[in-house]
Amino acid sequence: MNILIGYTKPLSLRPLLTGVLLFIATGMIMKAQEPAYPFPHHTVYNQHVIKPSKQNQTGMDNVVTAFYDQWKRAYVRNNCPDTLQYYIWDDEEGRTGNATQSVCVSEGQGYGMLIIVIMAGYDANAQKVFDGMYKFYRQHHSIKSDYLMSWSVLKDCITNSRKENNSSATDGDFDIALSLLMAGRQWGDKGKIRYYEEAVKILKAILRYEINHKSNTILLGDANTADDFDYDDIRSSDFMPAHLTTFNKYLPDKLWSKVRIKMYEIVRQIQKQFSPKTGLVPDFIVFRDGEFRPAKANYLESKYDGDYYFNACRLPMRVALDKILYGNTKANTLLDQFNEWIQDKTGNNIDNIKWGYHLDGQTVDKEGETIPSFVCPMAVSAMIDPENQEWLNDLWNYITKEFEFKDYRYYDNTLQMLSLLILSGNYWQP
Repeated sequence: MNILIGYTKPLSLRPLLTGVLLFIATGMIMKAQEPAYPFPHHTVYNQHVIKPSKQNQTGMDNVVTAFYDQWKRAYVRNNCPDTLQYYIWDDEEGRTGNATQSVCVSEGQGYGMLIIVIMAGYDANAQKVFDGMYKFYRQHHSIKSDYLMSWSVLKDCITNSRKENNSSATDGDFDIALSLLMAGRQWGDKGKIRYYEEAVKILKAILRYEINHKSNTILLGDANTADDFDYDDIRSSDFMPAHLTTFNKYLPDKLWSKVRIKMYEIVRQIQKQFSPKTGLVPDFIVFRDGEFRPAKANYLESKYDGDYYFNACRLPMRVALDKILYGNTKANTLLDQFNEWIQDKTGNNIDNIKWGYHLDGQTVDKEGETIPSFVCPMAVSAMIDPENQEWLNDLWNYITKEFEFKDYRYYDNTLQMLSLLILSGNYWQP
């Protein structure tokens, strides 16, 4: 206000009022964009849920942010023709740049959108990146629905035109829908993207195209139709009970609860019948001759389709979240045997955890390595019972000390990123 000293000309109130109003309006806009749950956001998990106890909260938060910085530099990209679009780079097929190689899969886009929305506050550009990831997802929709993502996007950000590759993958759509609900809670719903409204559109599409209304199960994707031989088949990693509970808050429908109950029943039946001593679950569960059973070799992806492999390894994390966030003890029913078995199998030596097991507990590859995509979800699973405290502490120490980011690709590093958020108490759902 020094400019007014000695100034004798009568002042007009209009510029002053305009400036004040502009300041207030700008402040309101800025406030509206401030995250409501800025990282670190220390969620109070449900009773009897534990966290690693040998490192203090600040130390755990620092581990998360350091890993996030590496993860974002490595995988968050905006090199499409529209540079406002962002995606998660899938480098699993190598770094050759082959034109037929997927550079992004819907699964990765879903993971990325969850991670980015949680890291808002630490990451000042989180909303910009998240909105760009939303634009990318909408640009690359499946054939059947504008609101389900095509599971495979090729080099130069081209939607894969082959029919089988332009269908959806259910897990990716689940995570994208959840991330939009979280974005609405994080940044409000009055910006350019109406997050809640867009999330509900995805949820309606999921109910229509990715849920089996006959058996109350989760379809592999929107390519499945009622007359397909595999219509009743299941990918175990698509079972996300906490997601289903959250979805029902924003789009109430009895089907969400029916699916959650039925999927718990199926997984438990598989454990009782095929893995009673281990609690292991196969990558794929098929419905044949009136019953659910593990898929045979090469059913869809590999000779290990009926084993605990690179799909099923995510199930401990997905199911544990139902206990962690909602206190559902059914998660214990599915995971307690598994948690006990893996500690006994390895002699509490994490170096002995291998990448893949037959349902009887034998390793699929005796030379298999110890990798993040198998170890990290096991750590989240350990959180559901205080008896696992020492094991959980060892897992946290191993994950944060033994795994070098540069040694792994998108899948391992991204599952580690998600797991670190949960383990450190920074994961939440709206």
